[in-house]
Amino acid sequence: MNAVTAEDLPTLAAGAHLLASGAGRTDVDGVLHWLSALLTEHGPVPLVQPDELAPDTACAAIGLVGSVTALAELPMVGDEPLQVVRALEARLGTKLGAVAALDAATANALTPVAAAASLGLPLVDCDGMGRVFPLIHQTSFALAGVSLTPLAAVGATGDTLILDATPERAERLLRAAVNVSGGWMLTAMYPTTTARLPSAGIVGSISRAIAVGRALLDATDTDDLAIRLKAQAGSRVLGTGRVVELEHRTRPADTGHPAYPSSIVVRSHAEPVRLIRLEAQNELLLALVDGAVAAAVPDIICLLDPHDGHVIDVESVTVGSEVQVVVVPAADVWHTPQGLALVGPRSFGFPLSGMGRQGM
Repeated sequence: MNAVTAEDLPTLAAGAHLLASGAGRTDVDGVLHWLSALLTEHGPVPLVQPDELAPDTACAAIGLVGSVTALAELPMVGDEPLQVVRALEARLGTKLGAVAALDAATANALTPVAAAASLGLPLVDCDGMGRVFPLIHQTSFALAGVSLTPLAAVGATGDTLILDATPERAERLLRAAVNVSGGWMLTAMYPTTTARLPSAGIVGSISRAIAVGRALLDATDTDDLAIRLKAQAGSRVLGTGRVVELEHRTRPADTGHPAYPSSIVVRSHAEPVRLIRLEAQNELLLALVDGAVAAAVPDIICLLDPHDGHVIDVESVTVGSEVQVVVVPAADVWHTPQGLALVGPRSFGFPLSGMGRQGM
């Protein structure tokens, strides 16, 4: 693939939904409609590898910070991608020659496409997460030493914000601005050059989201979907069963992370019957099977409807829901000691040690 077309958008959105690890997709249909019109007007967006551009090409990561639900209630006017990039360019004193994604999950797989289309720029096939994490400094860009700031942000109220701060301060300041700006802000951050992206970014993440979305949309049944997802993303199924218990605020909330903790307990159908306990805080973070850790962040834990293969959000699960628990491996960078220190179980309050791809 060398371009993102209007016809690719439903596929990209479907893949991005699975890579959100249970975080809500609520009402991205409005974003899809707007973006489809944008691509129809401006044409396909070139999707390029980092080494296809001159190494000194200036670029930045585009992403939505805040609530997708708030975005549905207060949708974009349409010029926010242009505004936020122009604001960052003014601060940097240079024009961007490309844009990338902050993360290739939920609406954040779509907003960089909108920015690229609005500005007539290529979209680099990479992001900083390969999934979604709750904090803007939990990125491979940060691990590689790319500065988060200066960053620009544009909100639903029309405000434009430029931030220069440490990553932790920038997170808190930006969240405070989001809270008084309608619940969401479109951001441009991690300004760098394309020469740094092969080592700092998770290359191929947009293509991967599209491939995962194609598996979800093309599968004929759940067995076919399991085969397709394993081929495209290396996924594995932990079990299929019925939700028998939901718990909220099951552990102390970390004030540094948005949303409250919750738990989902699934009783499997297959013999021997097992209990799968899922711990969530927006995203699904931990899966235990009969009390033993079976999967954990940074790997992507997600729920599928076993009847039609649709992704199920944490917020839409109810007691009695039939679910299939699936795990998709995270990018290799997140399984390094540095990656685990930033986004591993301990960073979310789970006292696990010896984290590895096969278990704890």
